Amino acid sequence: MAQDIQRIAAVVNDEIVSTQDLRERVQMVVVTSGLPNSPEVAQRLAPQVLRTLIDEQLQLQEAARLNISVSEEDLAQARSVVEQRNNLRPGQLDPFLRSLGIEPSTVERQQRANIGWGASVRRRYGNDVAVSQEEVEDELARIAEQVGKTQKRVFEILLTVDNPADEVRTRELAERLVREVRAGAPLDSVARQFSQASSATNGGDIGWIIPDTMGEEVAPVVASLEKGKVSDPIRTVFGYQILAVADTRVIEAAAPGQAKLDLKQVFLPIPRDASADARSAQFALAEAVSATARDCADMTSLAEEVQSPVDPNFGETTLAELPDAMRTMVAGLEVGQTTQPIELPNGVMVLMLCEREATGSTQAEAEQVRRQLENRRFEILAQRYLRDLRRNAFVDVRV
Repeated sequence: MAQDIQRIAAVVNDEIVSTQDLRERVQMVVVTSGLPNSPEVAQRLAPQVLRTLIDEQLQLQEAARLNISVSEEDLAQARSVVEQRNNLRPGQLDPFLRSLGIEPSTVERQQRANIGWGASVRRRYGNDVAVSQEEVEDELARIAEQVGKTQKRVFEILLTVDNPADEVRTRELAERLVREVRAGAPLDSVARQFSQASSATNGGDIGWIIPDTMGEEVAPVVASLEKGKVSDPIRTVFGYQILAVADTRVIEAAAPGQAKLDLKQVFLPIPRDASADARSAQFALAEAVSATARDCADMTSLAEEVQSPVDPNFGETTLAELPDAMRTMVAGLEVGQTTQPIELPNGVMVLMLCEREATGSTQAEAEQVRRQLENRRFEILAQRYLRDLRRNAFVDVRV
């Protein structure tokens, strides 16, 4: 074993990847991907696994150059994610890995590289991926126009081709991974070990996608894929992409009655035995509140001024949850507008709409859209970054 550890599989700049590193990673890939555990499979996988180890070494070196360190807290969080994914209790990961014949240090190296690389990409390109509010609104408008169209939840495996000499080998690996996934190997596990896209950490999940918004090479393939099906390898500008559809749904408009509302209220009590003059006075005061309030802060001040006996914060609700008398009055409000006085059995009320947040199972919200747009940009920049590191590195493969 000592001799095996000292044997060199590759030199990456001034550091080595040993054959023992390669052997342990191949074992991890085979076990966690659900691939057949045989010498033949290990031999076929070794070149791609070695390339992954070389990339990780470059990523670790770049993080070190940028003085980025991976803390124990970062690693603990990454371990926790793996434990949850495998239904393990805290602290059970290392014994679980050893039971599978996997050294915990092999997994830790992969986690360090992933965490450090993510930090490196964000440090270098953080200022280049800012998404403006206008871009978010444009994307939301585009999504709104897609109501009635079919969305598909798409998973991907990306095998990049930076060197023409790798073309045949990468295509053959892609074809083999397709066969294994179709034969029952879990796609998310295969993606975590082989995919070179940023979605690999999520098991290849790129979310709900409208097929015709994807690249021209992949859009027709995704459109034709049925739920549960896996595509053949698709040659794109990045390399070979494998796509799978986990589910489909039709985009629906958010139900107006389920929109979340933030309301302010001013309530003026009217006793049942109040005189007509007293009743008229309270209605007149409510009309003055409705006409005077300019924003939600005004509503709070006016509630105190007229000695409203209830909290001015109506509380988060939906249109469907409001009583009929209020629902009719609130339905047509724009943010910042007040209702006319609403007559209630025990008084009169004025409501102001402070915020309306549309909800719906298929309706993308602004923050989700912003993150999606940022992640797309980071994905492109990260691939370019790693390609540049490969081109500028000294790499000597010895096996």
